[in-house]
Amino acid sequence: MFCTEWTDGVAQGPVEAGLADGDLGGAHRVCPMTSVGLTPGVYAIIEPENLYGRILATGTLTGSWAATDKLELYARLEGVRMDMLISAISTSAIGPGYTALGASWRGVEGASWALAVQGKVVLPTAFLHDEHGAPVGADAGVQFVWAPKDVLLVHAALMPNVGFAAGGGPLYPRGGVNLDLGAEWRAFKRFSFVLDGISGFGRTDTLDHAGVGVGFRGGIGEHAGLALESRVPLAGRERALTAVDIRFDWRF
Repeated sequence: MFCTEWTDGVAQGPVEAGLADGDLGGAHRVCPMTSVGLTPGVYAIIEPENLYGRILATGTLTGSWAATDKLELYARLEGVRMDMLISAISTSAIGPGYTALGASWRGVEGASWALAVQGKVVLPTAFLHDEHGAPVGADAGVQFVWAPKDVLLVHAALMPNVGFAAGGGPLYPRGGVNLDLGAEWRAFKRFSFVLDGISGFGRTDTLDHAGVGVGFRGGIGEHAGLALESRVPLAGRERALTAVDIRFDWRF
């Protein structure tokens, strides 16, 4: 099975640079691993014609536990979240960000393919950013992975998601679904390239976004991994120019 072949520190799975808070609606890898990591990230909207811009910078701590060879539990904590709004009246805020708790279970598999059930909740721990509400989100979906060759993984993920504002005010519920189709190519023993077609529907508009995800992933020794990943929306309501992550992981 391909999970026994990709066992070093090189990152796996779809591109994880997120366009939504807490990476709501994003798929996770299907091969469990026990690891810790640090992910600085940037999300940018730049619209000089509208005299508007937004720069969101985060420092995210990650951890995962391979409970079995099929089940992984994981957590993502934005230890620092700096949000800068650039307009006629500019504002900024810095403090803790969102927390995501998730799980992935590879329930059905063959010699070269697998089907996993995945999901997570995004908790409202960005207290200094959400003074008048507490946004909560959750997603749950499936991911199919096929390895036509030892150095190539093809993946497809369907991730329905919901969000609402907890607290004393209106809930403002909203739901949508994300679709991710892509492939990972391990060009060398400790380097891989991933290219995804990404899309989202229904959360903010009929077409939230459609675009591409790109990742360059390397391994440092048997346990450490470093990745540069980006998602670029090309159509839809999403206004971001890009979301970029630099991921460092240590696999035990």
